[in-house]
Amino acid sequence: MDTPSASPTQWQRVKQDIFDDRLLYGYVIVTSALLYLASQWFVEQSQLKYDLTTYLRALFTICYITFLAWSSGYYLYLAYHKTPHPLLVYLKTITGFFHPIAKPISFVLLVLSLNLTFSCYTYLKSIIPDINPFQYDLLFYQLDQWLHFGNDPWRLTHQWFSSIYSSFVINFLYNLWFLLMWGSVLFFIVRRDMAILRNQYLITFMASWLVIGGVTATLMSSAGPCYAHLVDVNQTQYLPLMDRLTTQSLALEKLGFPPLWALDVQDLLWLKYLGRESGIGTGISAMPSMHVSIAVLMALGAYRLNKRLGYLMWGYMVAIQIGSVHLAWHYAIDGYLSTFLTLLLWKLSGLIVRKLHSEH
Repeated sequence: MDTPSASPTQWQRVKQDIFDDRLLYGYVIVTSALLYLASQWFVEQSQLKYDLTTYLRALFTICYITFLAWSSGYYLYLAYHKTPHPLLVYLKTITGFFHPIAKPISFVLLVLSLNLTFSCYTYLKSIIPDINPFQYDLLFYQLDQWLHFGNDPWRLTHQWFSSIYSSFVINFLYNLWFLLMWGSVLFFIVRRDMAILRNQYLITFMASWLVIGGVTATLMSSAGPCYAHLVDVNQTQYLPLMDRLTTQSLALEKLGFPPLWALDVQDLLWLKYLGRESGIGTGISAMPSMHVSIAVLMALGAYRLNKRLGYLMWGYMVAIQIGSVHLAWHYAIDGYLSTFLTLLLWKLSGLIVRKLHSEH
């Protein structure tokens, strides 16, 4: 007798969750539609098609792997602490993810929204040189020198962190960013109990990819230190850095360590760029740095949750800023601008979210 009344209540909860996330969905729908319309102007020039499902399969695969990893770890945690009836506790917790029905529905809708945001970003990043050819690398190199009193920032980082082991650790921390980014997004997707912070974080996250990584990157079109000499043979100022990284990578391999992964990824992205391929992670762009942008966002979110965790994440953000220069991905100024723009988006989204929340 309870089922008929329960079903409308559950669907009411679904509608409420969608309403609570209306700003997120509205942003994704509008930006996806606008980019689709804009893509029709560049389809002949770029030879790249606008694909709304670029990240769909990958995201659900990552969700599945994340769920398996978490559930396995959780069960081991229960067993280690000798929790009474660990299997029953485990199953109760797992089923809690799917009840009420609004939880999984809302989760799937937000993952679909992430897919659209990432797909839009990747497409826009891939056609940047078609819209605005790379032209500011030399300017950003000169600005870097001016800001650092005549010094190349990469020479400073390699002076401070000169050993091959330092470069290895920096590269590891740089790659760890992907795991932390995904973990932070998942955390805020499921934590509806902290509505204002959750929406502020997710809106800033989604806006950063297109506003900072898309629009700003197009206006300030640059390839980056690792590609400067490939885009313009006259720009040889970063060849010593590339030679140093290659030497360090080979030295690490001789000692039984993995190579500097950044070099292989840089080569792969360049080949995809030459082949005009689109797909997950494709596209070349330096200014601004999305690694730094999201690292700043993670620090902002973490600080609101716990000050000590926030300090740790701000330290990690500094490591990402250093790594972006040390590994030849970015000019130092890329990260500085990303930090400023991310803080701006964070403040703006906070004002909007609090205003909407106060109205309801």
